[in-house]
Formats: sequence, structure tokens, C-alpha cells
Amino acid sequence: MKAGAIVMRLATATLVTLSLLSSTAMAVESEKQPIYANTPGGLMCGIRSQIPLPTDPIRCTVPAGQRLIIEYVSGFAFRFSSVDTTLAVSLVVSAPSLGLNDGAFHTFVATKTGSSGGTDVFSFATPMKMMLPAGSTFYFTADSVAVSGYLVRQ
Repeated sequence: MKAGAIVMRLATATLVTLSLLSSTAMAVESEKQPIYANTPGGLMCGIRSQIPLPTDPIRCTVPAGQRLIIEYVSGFAFRFSSVDTTLAVSLVVSAPSLGLNDGAFHTFVATKTGSSGGTDVFSFATPMKMMLPAGSTFYFTADSVAVSGYLVRQ
């Protein structure tokens, strides 16, 4: 009888612990919004093309009341043919609440992956973990960039 009571207590304690753990995880997860991608309305933001001429950056903006957690970036940069085998691609951030005003925040090494018709193609991809507050803007000095992560309510 005593062994049965101990088993019941352990089973009850296990169920209570699992219940608490899952509700804690759900509380954290409920703050997450759907996966973030830098294609609002189907148009890519966060780029600054260089060919045929340098363009003004197309900035991505973190929505009001949310923080952006960036987890992975990858992209391409096109440049006129040269002997270069690598290219520095910068992430440029403007976040007044962090004291950043269009400063290069991270630099990624893009590797030449091909050439065609007088144009070299450089590519990069890297996991990262970065938080940007609401109202921040960012862009990469590249022609095509995929940014993934998630939005968190502030």
C-alpha cells in the first residue's frame, strides 16, 4: 500500500511539473509573432544595389510595438568583373534608441560564386542573433538579401 501511494505521489508531481513547464514555454512562445521575412507586401526591403549604378537603400523598418529578432541572413551582391574573390557586405542599422545612426553594424564576407557577362556574383549566408527595437531601420550593401527571424511584442 505504501509503494502504491508513493507511485501516485510521483505521478502527480510529474504531471504538475510538466503542466508548469509547458505553460511557461507557452507564455514565452505566445509573445512571438509569425516568422519575419524582409518581403513586406511581396517587395524586398533591406537592400542597396550597386549595378548598374549605386541606388538609395531600400530600408526595412521594425514595426511599432515590436522587436525584431534576426536569426539568419543570406544574399547576393553583383559587382563588375574583377580579380576579387571576396567582398565585404555590411549590415547598416539606424536605431536612435540604441544610439545608432546609419552605422555599419556587422560585416559579412561574400565569396565569388560565379561570373557572367562582365558581372561577378558574390554570395553570403550566416546564422546570427540580433535584436532591433521598434522603429529601427536596416539594410545590407547587397542586391538581394533574405532575412529571417521573428517579431516579439514589446
